[in-house]
Amino acid sequence: MTSIHIDHRISRLETRVTDIEDTHGESLYKLTRASVGSRIETGRLIDWTDSASRAFALIMERLAIAPIEFPPAARATEAEIDAALEAEL
Repeated sequence: MTSIHIDHRISRLETRVTDIEDTHGESLYKLTRASVGSRIETGRLIDWTDSASRAFALIMERLAIAPIEFPPAARATEAEIDAALEAEL
């Protein structure tokens, strides 16, 4: 191979690597956005669940119905997330 051929191949490889890096960066950005959106939505659901369970408890109390224990919903701790990730690997 001549140096012109090698330069041409290197140029094509550099272009391909740039394309892969751009696609990878876009994928990570989309994944990060989806993850953040899921965390926000989950937080809202947890907050709503807690307020709904308190409302049900008050309704039951006013209707003189024996209370049912509603366990509080909580966000996952960092330790729980780490354990779940380790279990998947």
